[in-house]
Amino acid sequence: MVADDYLTEAAKLRAAAEQAAVKYGPSSQAVVFLKYEELIRLWHAHAHARPTPPLCDRLARAAEDIRAAYARELTVRHDHPTRVVNRDPLVIEFDRTVFEDRYAVAARTAVEQTWRVRSAEVPDSFARGAPHMFVIDDRGELLIWRRKFSFRELIFGRAKSQVEGVPVAHPILVPDRLRVRTAGEIVLIGGSQVHAVVANTKSGHFRPPPSTGAVVRETCAQLFAITTDRIDVFTVGGLSDQEYAGSTHRLAGVSS
Repeated sequence: MVADDYLTEAAKLRAAAEQAAVKYGPSSQAVVFLKYEELIRLWHAHAHARPTPPLCDRLARAAEDIRAAYARELTVRHDHPTRVVNRDPLVIEFDRTVFEDRYAVAARTAVEQTWRVRSAEVPDSFARGAPHMFVIDDRGELLIWRRKFSFRELIFGRAKSQVEGVPVAHPILVPDRLRVRTAGEIVLIGGSQVHAVVANTKSGHFRPPPSTGAVVRETCAQLFAITTDRIDVFTVGGLSDQEYAGSTHRLAGVSS
């Protein structure tokens, strides 16, 4: 496809999102799904043609619409099986007992299918332009699961996706230490070299706070050698880190 084709598709998706907003509300999952698809099409157009001010404006508006919707998604729980084990940098740990009981059987397969990103070159077998689960582990390494998802799964949930009969979950990507700096879903746009990144910090298991969006942005900028204005990151929840941690995590002291 060429840039004009992507722009045409993006316009259709935006129109569909406007219709869905009238029917379901401006922050409905249907609207977010359509706007996410629109944003990806716009980034593809950006990669295929010289960026123009109108295109950059469309990208900014689409991203802001999604950002506003994600900021309202926080669900407060007091019994979630995670804890903060380090504060600078922030490191979140998933409960080992819960992991062994629910997810451990899937870990070996997931790890074998995980891309440890150590250079800007994208493997030929990696599905560009599609959503993937990712974590940035406690050592700052970006790990992306090679199994792609649809955008419908990204927005409406991966509940039916399984590995070894186990529902997929971010902890299966870091089974040894169960610790991350952040986690979510990521889309890479481009060919052998990444042109742009669209990501979120939507992890129901680790529940990273809003500030970890900066971790995604900085890590991707360094690894893929792109400027931060080509990295859209959507963080879940509108609370401060302190409020978020106090309401969502069983806090623990700093440990190694």
